[in-house]
Amino acid sequence: MLNYLKDITFKANDVFLRAIDILMRNYVSIAGLCFLLFITSNLSTYLSSYLSFYSDSYFMGLKVLLLLLFIGLYFSLQLVLLKNAIVLARGEKKPGFWGYVPSFSQFVNYIIGLLFYSLIAFVVYLVMYVLCFPLLFLGISMDTVRSEVHPFLTGVIMLFVLIRTTFYPFFIIEHGFNTFKSYKFSLAMTKGNVFRLLIVIFIVASTHLLQLGAEYFGYTLLSQILGLVNSFVIIPIVSIVMSIVYVDMMKSYKGGADPSLIDNII
Repeated sequence: MLNYLKDITFKANDVFLRAIDILMRNYVSIAGLCFLLFITSNLSTYLSSYLSFYSDSYFMGLKVLLLLLFIGLYFSLQLVLLKNAIVLARGEKKPGFWGYVPSFSQFVNYIIGLLFYSLIAFVVYLVMYVLCFPLLFLGISMDTVRSEVHPFLTGVIMLFVLIRTTFYPFFIIEHGFNTFKSYKFSLAMTKGNVFRLLIVIFIVASTHLLQLGAEYFGYTLLSQILGLVNSFVIIPIVSIVMSIVYVDMMKSYKGGADPSLIDNII
């Protein structure tokens, strides 16, 4: 087990070193997309708070229109960033501008995948409450179950779900698969790679956790600095890291062209 952990840790370190090398050589294009994501997110938040002072029907319709516009722009930029990261990870020749722009079908399948993940989270949330109910008969208080045990168990399960399904957008954007088929390939490809991916996710999430900690303890300036680091360093690295992991796992993938959903869930 110790040798196995050393092996996956070494592979994770290798992935990060390759990602840093790619990022240093292509920082402008990747960070530029992250900057657009940053501006889009903050501009939508600002406009939402500004228009909240107006409640008539005209401004309500305008808010709905702007909401749809920013949702479309934000998630389209995410897919462009993903496509760019995949091209860089494969070392392929860069396509033209339109080669990065997702099709309407790819965008819709990506959004459906996000909604499906939200549905899974809701189902897990309810199921965990049912499974935690017997703890009440063991003398554990309702407040403890509701505020500590249930969130912890739900978080663990959803982390596992996230690891297994995190690559579904890659199959949508690179192969044009629908949502369901992309989820099946993500489950098939990540089977047996959970610990490796867990280490990768823990490393890339560490800075975000530090930002949350600084914000929680009232270190506003430190939290803002870490927020900028996350936006312009960590997020670009994450996109490259996940693309490298995706490319490496695809090279070693030995499954079929239509993997079974049931066989790859566990």
